[in-house]
Amino acid sequence: MVLKEHQILNLKKLIQTAIIRLYDNDNSLILRGGMERSVSFRFALYLADELAKCDWLREFDLDMEYNKNGDNPKRTPRRPSGAQPDLILHRRGNNLENILVVEIKGWWNEEPRKNDYIKLEDFIHQEGEYKYGLGAYLELGKEGCNPEYLQGYN
Repeated sequence: MVLKEHQILNLKKLIQTAIIRLYDNDNSLILRGGMERSVSFRFALYLADELAKCDWLREFDLDMEYNKNGDNPKRTPRRPSGAQPDLILHRRGNNLENILVVEIKGWWNEEPRKNDYIKLEDFIHQEGEYKYGLGAYLELGKEGCNPEYLQGYN
């Protein structure tokens, strides 16, 4: 879904606010390390709170590790065996209103980051199946997180 510049700026602001809340309230989880799903869940809760305050986003579905495309597995050109994004903001049941896809990695996770970028690129590609308007990569460091963003492209 092609997003307007003000919508992208709005999403980035909501993500930043959720990150601040995560570090303020759950820094012990981040510092402990090794619990990426727990930290991702906490981030999703804060993001859901922020989305609920935003008129144009409150009716969309925020899902974690959503791996279905209809009744079939989510697949992308570079992940033909299946792809499971950490967090998505979309309308369930179709690929017409895919807003945001997020990948989250903790400082303790030694997996190559390249795989997350490939997944984001495939999900935001506007000629692909999913057409997410914005991709966000969150590298959770011990002292903070500076999100990196990828916008949908052709």
